[in-house]
Amino acid sequence: MWMTERLHLHLSPGDVANRLELITKVYGLDRAVEYFDSMPDQLKQQQCYGSLLKCYAEANCVEKAEELFEKMRGMGMASSYAYNVMMRLYLQNGQVERVHSMYKAMEEGGIVPDIFTIDNLVSAYADVEDVEAIEKVLEKASCNNLMSWHSFAIVGKVFMKAGMQERALQAFQESEKRITARKDGRVAYGFLLTMYADLQMDSEVDRIWDVYRSKVPASACNTMYMCRISVLLKMNDIVGAEKAYEEWESKHVYHDSRLINILLTAYCKEGLMEKAEALVDQFIKKGRTPFSNTWYKLAGGYFKVGQASKAADLTKKALASASNEWKPDLANVLMSINYFAEQKNVEAAEEMASLLQRLVPLTRDVYHGLLKTYVNAGEPASDLLDRMKKDGIEADEETDKILAGEPFRLTYDRDI
Repeated sequence: MWMTERLHLHLSPGDVANRLELITKVYGLDRAVEYFDSMPDQLKQQQCYGSLLKCYAEANCVEKAEELFEKMRGMGMASSYAYNVMMRLYLQNGQVERVHSMYKAMEEGGIVPDIFTIDNLVSAYADVEDVEAIEKVLEKASCNNLMSWHSFAIVGKVFMKAGMQERALQAFQESEKRITARKDGRVAYGFLLTMYADLQMDSEVDRIWDVYRSKVPASACNTMYMCRISVLLKMNDIVGAEKAYEEWESKHVYHDSRLINILLTAYCKEGLMEKAEALVDQFIKKGRTPFSNTWYKLAGGYFKVGQASKAADLTKKALASASNEWKPDLANVLMSINYFAEQKNVEAAEEMASLLQRLVPLTRDVYHGLLKTYVNAGEPASDLLDRMKKDGIEADEETDKILAGEPFRLTYDRDI
Protein backbone atom coordinates (compact mmCIF):
# COMPACT_ATOMS: atom_id res chain seq x y z
CA MET A 1 0.00 0.00 0.00
CA TRP A 2 2.86 2.35 0.87
CA MET A 3 4.53 1.64 -2.48
CA THR A 4 1.30 2.40 -4.32
CA GLU A 5 0.63 5.61 -2.42
CA ARG A 6 4.17 6.95 -3.03
CA LEU A 7 3.39 8.12 -6.54
CA HIS A 8 7.05 8.59 -7.51
CA LEU A 9 7.57 4.81 -7.11
CA HIS A 10 6.57 3.27 -10.41
CA LEU A 11 5.10 -0.22 -10.01
CA SER A 12 6.31 -2.99 -12.29
CA PRO A 13 4.18 -5.97 -13.43
CA GLY A 14 6.16 -8.03 -10.90
CA ASP A 15 5.12 -5.67 -8.09
CA VAL A 16 1.48 -6.00 -9.12
CA ALA A 17 1.80 -9.80 -9.26
CA ASN A 18 3.26 -9.91 -5.75
CA ARG A 19 0.64 -7.54 -4.39
CA LEU A 20 -2.18 -9.64 -5.84
CA GLU A 21 -1.08 -12.61 -3.75
CA LEU A 22 -0.60 -10.46 -0.65
CA ILE A 23 -4.04 -8.89 -0.97
CA THR A 24 -5.59 -12.36 -1.28
CA LYS A 25 -3.86 -13.50 1.91
CA VAL A 26 -4.81 -10.39 3.90
CA TYR A 27 -8.16 -9.24 2.50
CA GLY A 28 -9.45 -12.18 0.48
CA LEU A 29 -9.87 -13.11 -3.16
CA ASP A 30 -12.58 -10.57 -4.06
CA ARG A 31 -10.35 -7.64 -3.09
CA ALA A 32 -7.52 -9.09 -5.15
CA VAL A 33 -9.77 -9.35 -8.21
CA GLU A 34 -10.86 -5.73 -7.71
CA TYR A 35 -7.21 -4.67 -7.56
CA PHE A 36 -6.40 -6.61 -10.72
CA ASP A 37 -9.34 -5.05 -12.57
CA SER A 38 -8.23 -1.55 -11.49
CA MET A 39 -4.73 -1.92 -12.91
CA PRO A 40 -3.92 -0.29 -16.28
CA ASP A 41 -3.55 -2.73 -19.18
CA GLN A 42 0.19 -2.09 -19.54
CA LEU A 43 0.74 -3.58 -16.08
CA LYS A 44 -1.42 -6.65 -16.70
CA GLN A 45 1.40 -8.79 -17.99
CA GLN A 46 1.88 -12.57 -17.89
CA GLN A 47 3.15 -12.43 -14.28
CA CYS A 48 -0.04 -10.71 -13.10
CA TYR A 49 -2.36 -13.14 -14.85
CA GLY A 50 -0.32 -16.02 -13.44
CA SER A 51 -0.63 -14.65 -9.90
CA LEU A 52 -4.40 -14.19 -10.26
CA LEU A 53 -4.66 -17.76 -11.59
CA LYS A 54 -2.73 -18.98 -8.55
CA CYS A 55 -5.09 -17.03 -6.25
CA TYR A 56 -8.11 -18.69 -7.86
CA ALA A 57 -6.48 -22.12 -7.54
CA GLU A 58 -5.55 -21.65 -3.88
CA ALA A 59 -9.15 -20.61 -3.18
CA ASN A 60 -10.26 -23.74 -5.08
CA CYS A 61 -12.34 -21.67 -7.50
CA VAL A 62 -12.16 -24.23 -10.31
CA GLU A 63 -14.54 -22.57 -12.77
CA LYS A 64 -12.98 -19.11 -12.42
CA ALA A 65 -9.50 -20.61 -12.75
CA GLU A 66 -10.53 -22.48 -15.89
CA GLU A 67 -12.09 -19.35 -17.38
CA LEU A 68 -8.95 -17.28 -16.70
CA PHE A 69 -6.68 -20.05 -17.98
CA GLU A 70 -8.56 -20.20 -21.30
CA LYS A 71 -8.28 -16.41 -21.58
CA MET A 72 -4.53 -16.67 -20.95
CA ARG A 73 -4.24 -19.35 -23.65
CA GLY A 74 -6.05 -17.08 -26.09
CA MET A 75 -3.63 -14.24 -25.27
CA GLY A 76 -0.58 -16.49 -25.61
CA MET A 77 0.22 -16.24 -21.90
CA ALA A 78 -0.25 -19.89 -20.93
CA SER A 79 3.28 -20.83 -19.93
CA SER A 80 4.34 -24.00 -18.11
CA TYR A 81 3.59 -22.10 -14.86
CA ALA A 82 -0.09 -21.69 -15.79
CA TYR A 83 -0.37 -25.34 -16.80
CA ASN A 84 1.27 -26.39 -13.54
CA VAL A 85 -1.19 -24.32 -11.50
CA MET A 86 -4.12 -26.00 -13.26
CA MET A 87 -2.59 -29.46 -12.88
CA ARG A 88 -2.13 -28.88 -9.15
CA LEU A 89 -5.72 -27.59 -8.86
CA TYR A 90 -7.12 -30.71 -10.56
CA LEU A 91 -4.86 -32.90 -8.46
CA GLN A 92 -6.10 -31.46 -5.18
CA ASN A 93 -9.67 -32.05 -6.34
CA GLY A 94 -9.01 -35.68 -7.24
CA GLN A 95 -9.49 -35.08 -10.98
CA VAL A 96 -6.56 -37.21 -12.06
CA GLU A 97 -7.68 -37.59 -15.68
CA ARG A 98 -7.73 -33.83 -16.09
CA VAL A 99 -4.13 -33.68 -14.90
CA HIS A 100 -3.24 -36.09 -17.70
CA SER A 101 -5.24 -34.13 -20.29
CA MET A 102 -3.55 -30.89 -19.20
CA TYR A 103 -0.13 -32.49 -19.69
CA LYS A 104 -1.19 -33.77 -23.12
CA ALA A 105 -2.32 -30.25 -24.04
CA MET A 106 1.10 -28.95 -23.01
CA GLU A 107 2.80 -31.44 -25.32
CA GLU A 108 0.46 -30.63 -28.22
CA GLY A 109 0.99 -26.90 -27.69
CA GLY A 110 4.75 -27.17 -27.64
CA ILE A 111 4.95 -26.02 -24.00
CA VAL A 112 8.12 -27.44 -22.46
CA PRO A 113 7.42 -29.17 -19.13
CA ASP A 114 9.52 -28.26 -16.12
CA ILE A 115 10.36 -29.93 -12.82
CA PHE A 116 6.99 -28.90 -11.31
CA THR A 117 5.07 -30.35 -14.25
CA ILE A 118 6.70 -33.73 -13.72
CA ASP A 119 6.07 -33.50 -9.98
CA ASN A 120 2.35 -32.99 -10.63
CA LEU A 121 2.25 -35.80 -13.16
CA VAL A 122 4.03 -38.25 -10.84
CA SER A 123 1.67 -37.31 -8.00
CA ALA A 124 -1.33 -37.98 -10.25
CA TYR A 125 -0.10 -41.44 -11.24
CA ALA A 126 0.85 -42.17 -7.64
CA ASP A 127 -2.71 -41.44 -6.52
CA VAL A 128 -3.98 -44.31 -8.67
CA GLU A 129 -0.85 -46.44 -8.05
CA ASP A 130 -0.17 -46.73 -11.79
CA VAL A 131 3.35 -48.19 -11.66
CA GLU A 132 3.60 -48.66 -15.43
CA ALA A 133 2.76 -45.02 -16.13
CA ILE A 134 5.21 -43.84 -13.48
CA GLU A 135 7.99 -45.89 -15.09
CA LYS A 136 7.27 -44.19 -18.44
CA VAL A 137 7.51 -40.77 -16.79
CA LEU A 138 10.78 -41.83 -15.15
CA GLU A 139 12.21 -42.88 -18.50
CA LYS A 140 11.31 -39.60 -20.16
CA ALA A 141 11.96 -37.13 -17.32
CA SER A 142 15.20 -38.60 -15.94
CA CYS A 143 16.96 -38.03 -19.26
CA ASN A 144 16.11 -34.31 -19.09
CA ASN A 145 16.91 -34.04 -15.38
CA LEU A 146 13.33 -32.95 -14.61
CA MET A 147 12.85 -35.12 -11.54
CA SER A 148 12.98 -33.35 -8.17
CA TRP A 149 13.75 -35.01 -4.84
CA HIS A 150 10.01 -34.93 -4.19
CA SER A 151 9.16 -36.72 -7.45
CA PHE A 152 11.63 -39.52 -6.75
CA ALA A 153 10.36 -39.74 -3.16
CA ILE A 154 6.78 -40.22 -4.39
CA VAL A 155 7.94 -42.79 -6.94
CA GLY A 156 9.85 -44.68 -4.26
CA LYS A 157 6.80 -44.77 -2.02
CA VAL A 158 4.66 -46.20 -4.84
CA PHE A 159 7.28 -48.86 -5.62
CA MET A 160 7.50 -49.76 -1.93
CA LYS A 161 3.73 -50.13 -1.70
CA ALA A 162 3.82 -52.37 -4.77
CA GLY A 163 6.37 -54.63 -3.09
CA MET A 164 9.20 -53.48 -5.39
CA GLN A 165 11.68 -52.76 -2.61
CA GLU A 166 14.81 -52.71 -4.78
CA ARG A 167 13.25 -50.14 -7.13
CA ALA A 168 12.04 -48.16 -4.10
CA LEU A 169 15.55 -48.07 -2.69
CA GLN A 170 16.94 -46.83 -6.01
CA ALA A 171 14.32 -44.06 -6.12
CA PHE A 172 15.11 -42.95 -2.56
CA GLN A 173 18.82 -42.85 -3.41
CA GLU A 174 18.06 -40.65 -6.43
CA SER A 175 15.83 -38.50 -4.24
CA GLU A 176 18.66 -37.92 -1.76
CA LYS A 177 21.02 -36.80 -4.56
CA ARG A 178 18.60 -34.01 -5.49
CA ILE A 179 18.02 -32.55 -2.03
CA THR A 180 18.97 -28.92 -1.72
CA ALA A 181 19.81 -28.80 1.97
CA ARG A 182 19.13 -25.12 2.57
CA LYS A 183 15.81 -25.08 0.69
CA ASP A 184 14.07 -28.37 1.44
CA GLY A 185 16.42 -30.36 3.68
CA ARG A 186 14.18 -30.74 6.72
CA VAL A 187 11.14 -32.07 4.86
CA ALA A 188 13.19 -34.21 2.46
CA TYR A 189 15.45 -35.83 5.03
CA GLY A 190 12.48 -36.32 7.35
CA PHE A 191 10.66 -38.19 4.57
CA LEU A 192 13.67 -40.41 3.89
CA LEU A 193 14.05 -41.20 7.59
CA THR A 194 10.48 -42.49 7.64
CA MET A 195 10.81 -44.46 4.40
CA TYR A 196 14.04 -46.21 5.42
CA ALA A 197 12.43 -47.09 8.75
CA ASP A 198 9.52 -48.65 6.83
CA LEU A 199 12.07 -50.61 4.78
CA GLN A 200 13.61 -51.74 8.10
CA MET A 201 17.00 -50.38 7.07
CA ASP A 202 18.27 -49.26 10.46
CA SER A 203 21.74 -48.34 9.20
CA GLU A 204 20.26 -46.08 6.52
CA VAL A 205 18.05 -44.37 9.12
CA ASP A 206 21.15 -43.54 11.17
CA ARG A 207 23.09 -42.45 8.07
CA ILE A 208 20.35 -40.10 6.87
CA TRP A 209 20.14 -38.54 10.34
CA ASP A 210 23.91 -37.90 10.32
CA VAL A 211 23.76 -36.47 6.79
CA TYR A 212 20.92 -34.17 7.78
CA ARG A 213 22.76 -32.79 10.79
CA SER A 214 25.94 -32.24 8.78
CA LYS A 215 24.28 -30.47 5.83
CA VAL A 216 21.34 -28.49 7.17
CA PRO A 217 22.10 -25.26 9.06
CA ALA A 218 20.51 -25.04 12.53
CA SER A 219 19.88 -28.76 12.28
CA ALA A 220 18.75 -29.07 15.92
CA CYS A 221 15.17 -28.61 14.76
CA ASN A 222 12.21 -29.62 16.93
CA THR A 223 10.32 -31.06 13.98
CA MET A 224 13.23 -33.22 12.90
CA TYR A 225 13.80 -34.51 16.42
CA MET A 226 10.10 -35.40 16.50
CA CYS A 227 10.61 -37.32 13.26
CA ARG A 228 13.78 -38.98 14.57
CA ILE A 229 12.17 -40.11 17.82
CA SER A 230 9.00 -41.31 16.03
CA VAL A 231 11.08 -43.33 13.56
CA LEU A 232 13.12 -44.97 16.30
CA LEU A 233 9.94 -45.92 18.15
CA LYS A 234 8.51 -47.34 14.93
CA MET A 235 11.63 -49.54 14.86
CA ASN A 236 10.89 -50.57 18.49
CA ASP A 237 14.09 -48.84 19.64
CA ILE A 238 12.98 -47.16 22.86
CA VAL A 239 16.57 -46.85 24.08
CA GLY A 240 17.53 -45.03 20.88
CA ALA A 241 14.47 -42.79 21.19
CA GLU A 242 15.45 -41.94 24.77
CA LYS A 243 18.97 -41.00 23.63
CA ALA A 244 17.54 -38.80 20.86
CA TYR A 245 15.24 -37.11 23.39
CA GLU A 246 18.17 -36.47 25.75
CA GLU A 247 20.18 -35.03 22.86
CA TRP A 248 17.31 -32.70 22.01
CA GLU A 249 17.01 -31.69 25.68
CA SER A 250 20.71 -30.80 25.80
CA LYS A 251 20.56 -28.56 22.72
CA HIS A 252 17.29 -26.69 22.89
CA VAL A 253 16.20 -23.38 24.31
CA TYR A 254 12.65 -23.66 22.96
CA HIS A 255 11.20 -26.85 24.41
CA ASP A 256 8.27 -28.29 22.52
CA SER A 257 5.75 -30.36 24.50
CA ARG A 258 5.00 -32.41 21.40
CA LEU A 259 8.34 -34.20 21.79
CA ILE A 260 7.62 -35.32 25.33
CA ASN A 261 4.22 -36.56 24.13
CA ILE A 262 5.80 -38.85 21.52
CA LEU A 263 8.03 -40.59 24.08
CA LEU A 264 5.28 -40.53 26.69
CA THR A 265 2.87 -42.31 24.32
CA ALA A 266 5.43 -45.07 23.79
CA TYR A 267 5.95 -45.52 27.54
CA CYS A 268 2.20 -45.67 28.17
CA LYS A 269 1.66 -48.14 25.34
CA GLU A 270 4.24 -50.46 26.90
CA GLY A 271 2.92 -49.92 30.43
CA LEU A 272 6.19 -48.26 31.56
CA MET A 273 4.43 -45.89 33.93
CA GLU A 274 7.39 -45.15 36.22
CA LYS A 275 9.33 -43.87 33.21
CA ALA A 276 6.27 -41.99 31.95
CA GLU A 277 5.73 -40.27 35.31
CA ALA A 278 9.44 -39.43 35.64
CA LEU A 279 9.48 -37.92 32.15
CA VAL A 280 6.62 -35.55 32.98
CA ASP A 281 8.08 -34.68 36.40
CA GLN A 282 11.43 -33.81 34.83
CA PHE A 283 9.69 -31.65 32.25
CA ILE A 284 7.87 -29.70 34.98
CA LYS A 285 11.00 -29.32 37.17
CA LYS A 286 12.65 -27.48 34.29
CA GLY A 287 9.92 -24.85 34.46
CA ARG A 288 7.82 -26.05 31.54
CA THR A 289 4.10 -26.56 31.33
CA PRO A 290 2.82 -29.79 29.76
CA PHE A 291 -0.05 -29.66 27.29
CA SER A 292 -3.45 -30.84 28.49
CA ASN A 293 -3.15 -33.87 26.24
CA THR A 294 0.11 -34.78 28.02
CA TRP A 295 -1.91 -35.39 31.19
CA TYR A 296 -4.56 -37.16 29.11
CA LYS A 297 -1.97 -39.53 27.59
CA LEU A 298 -0.56 -40.25 31.04
CA ALA A 299 -4.09 -41.01 32.28
CA GLY A 300 -4.57 -43.45 29.40
CA GLY A 301 -1.41 -45.27 30.45
CA TYR A 302 -2.65 -45.68 34.00
CA PHE A 303 -5.97 -47.02 32.74
CA LYS A 304 -3.99 -49.54 30.69
CA VAL A 305 -2.17 -50.87 33.78
CA GLY A 306 -5.37 -50.98 35.84
CA GLN A 307 -4.83 -47.95 38.09
CA ALA A 308 -8.26 -46.43 37.49
CA SER A 309 -8.29 -44.05 40.45
CA LYS A 310 -5.05 -42.34 39.44
CA ALA A 311 -6.10 -42.37 35.79
CA ALA A 312 -9.41 -40.65 36.61
CA ASP A 313 -7.58 -37.95 38.61
CA LEU A 314 -5.22 -37.29 35.71
CA THR A 315 -8.13 -37.18 33.26
CA LYS A 316 -9.76 -34.53 35.43
CA LYS A 317 -6.46 -32.61 35.56
CA ALA A 318 -6.22 -32.71 31.75
CA LEU A 319 -9.76 -31.38 31.29
CA ALA A 320 -9.33 -28.69 33.95
CA SER A 321 -6.15 -27.34 32.34
CA ALA A 322 -7.49 -27.44 28.78
CA SER A 323 -8.23 -24.50 26.54
CA ASN A 324 -11.35 -24.37 24.40
CA GLU A 325 -9.33 -25.30 21.30
CA TRP A 326 -8.59 -28.82 22.56
CA LYS A 327 -11.16 -31.47 21.64
CA PRO A 328 -10.30 -34.65 23.58
CA ASP A 329 -11.37 -38.11 22.54
CA LEU A 330 -13.79 -39.53 25.10
CA ALA A 331 -12.01 -42.79 25.96
CA ASN A 332 -10.51 -41.61 29.26
CA VAL A 333 -13.65 -39.71 30.20
CA LEU A 334 -15.88 -42.75 29.67
CA MET A 335 -13.50 -45.02 31.56
CA SER A 336 -13.41 -42.48 34.40
CA ILE A 337 -17.19 -42.25 34.58
CA ASN A 338 -17.43 -46.04 34.49
CA TYR A 339 -15.06 -46.11 37.47
CA PHE A 340 -17.18 -43.49 39.30
CA ALA A 341 -20.30 -45.55 38.56
CA GLU A 342 -18.67 -48.57 40.21
CA GLN A 343 -17.71 -46.36 43.18
CA LYS A 344 -21.25 -44.85 43.28
CA ASN A 345 -19.62 -41.41 43.25
CA VAL A 346 -22.17 -39.06 41.67
CA GLU A 347 -20.28 -35.89 42.64
CA ALA A 348 -17.07 -37.00 40.88
CA ALA A 349 -18.96 -38.10 37.76
CA GLU A 350 -20.80 -34.78 37.55
CA GLU A 351 -17.54 -32.85 38.02
CA MET A 352 -16.00 -34.80 35.15
CA ALA A 353 -19.00 -34.08 32.91
CA SER A 354 -18.91 -30.39 33.82
CA LEU A 355 -15.22 -30.10 32.90
CA LEU A 356 -15.83 -31.93 29.64
CA GLN A 357 -18.79 -29.73 28.70
CA ARG A 358 -16.52 -26.67 28.58
CA LEU A 359 -14.77 -28.30 25.63
CA VAL A 360 -17.30 -30.46 23.78
CA PRO A 361 -21.03 -31.24 24.02
CA LEU A 362 -21.93 -34.22 26.19
CA THR A 363 -22.69 -37.35 24.17
CA ARG A 364 -25.23 -40.11 24.76
CA ASP A 365 -22.47 -42.35 26.15
CA VAL A 366 -21.46 -39.72 28.69
CA TYR A 367 -25.07 -39.20 29.79
CA HIS A 368 -25.57 -42.95 30.07
CA GLY A 369 -22.48 -43.17 32.25
CA LEU A 370 -23.83 -40.42 34.50
CA LEU A 371 -27.21 -42.15 34.60
CA LYS A 372 -25.61 -45.43 35.62
CA THR A 373 -23.75 -43.63 38.41
CA TYR A 374 -27.04 -42.13 39.69
CA VAL A 375 -28.78 -45.52 39.56
CA ASN A 376 -25.93 -47.30 41.36
CA ALA A 377 -25.87 -44.61 44.05
CA GLY A 378 -29.66 -44.76 44.49
CA GLU A 379 -30.03 -41.09 43.53
CA PRO A 380 -33.09 -39.73 41.64
CA ALA A 381 -32.29 -39.20 37.95
CA SER A 382 -35.25 -37.12 36.73
CA ASP A 383 -33.24 -33.88 36.53
CA LEU A 384 -30.47 -35.66 34.65
CA LEU A 385 -32.97 -37.06 32.14
CA ASP A 386 -34.32 -33.51 31.64
CA ARG A 387 -30.79 -32.23 30.95
CA MET A 388 -30.24 -35.04 28.53
CA LYS A 389 -33.42 -34.20 26.64
CA LYS A 390 -32.56 -30.50 26.64
CA ASP A 391 -29.30 -31.37 24.89
CA GLY A 392 -31.27 -33.10 22.15
CA ILE A 393 -30.64 -36.67 23.32
CA GLU A 394 -33.84 -38.65 23.63
CA ALA A 395 -34.11 -41.69 25.89
CA ASP A 396 -33.67 -44.98 24.03
CA GLU A 397 -33.75 -48.69 24.81
CA GLU A 398 -30.33 -48.52 26.49
CA THR A 399 -31.55 -45.67 28.70
CA ASP A 400 -34.50 -47.77 29.83
CA LYS A 401 -32.22 -50.72 30.63
CA ILE A 402 -30.03 -48.53 32.83
CA LEU A 403 -33.05 -47.16 34.68
CA ALA A 404 -34.28 -50.72 35.17
CA GLY A 405 -30.95 -51.61 36.77
CA GLU A 406 -29.85 -54.04 34.08
CA PRO A 407 -26.10 -54.66 33.65
CA PHE A 408 -24.45 -51.89 31.67
CA ARG A 409 -20.90 -50.92 30.82
CA LEU A 410 -19.74 -47.99 28.75
CA THR A 411 -17.99 -48.82 25.50
CA TYR A 412 -14.84 -47.04 24.42
CA ASP A 413 -12.26 -47.74 21.79
CA ARG A 414 -8.94 -46.00 21.73
CA ASP A 415 -5.39 -47.23 21.20
CA ILE A 416 -3.38 -45.50 23.90
